[in-house]
Amino acid sequence: MRWQDYPLMEEEVLIVREGGKILFDFHKTVFARVAARYLESLSPITVRERGERIVLELEAEKGEELRAWLLLNLGKGFFITELESLELR
Repeated sequence: MRWQDYPLMEEEVLIVREGGKILFDFHKTVFARVAARYLESLSPITVRERGERIVLELEAEKGEELRAWLLLNLGKGFFITELESLELR
């Protein structure tokens, strides 16, 4: 199963490591609440909509910073699922 096909709950943030990049798949409501205001400082490679979800693609260093921040803020109505992409192996 590709990570894009993974069934996600609204409050779930999917984090996928792909080579030197980290992808974050947020539901639009969670994205607006926890990540949108930091978008400029994250300097994303890409930001794209995928139905009701927003996918951020970040360089590994910025991705690790966002991941750490999300882990520190888990009590704010979302949870994290992490995957290592097998597509590039």
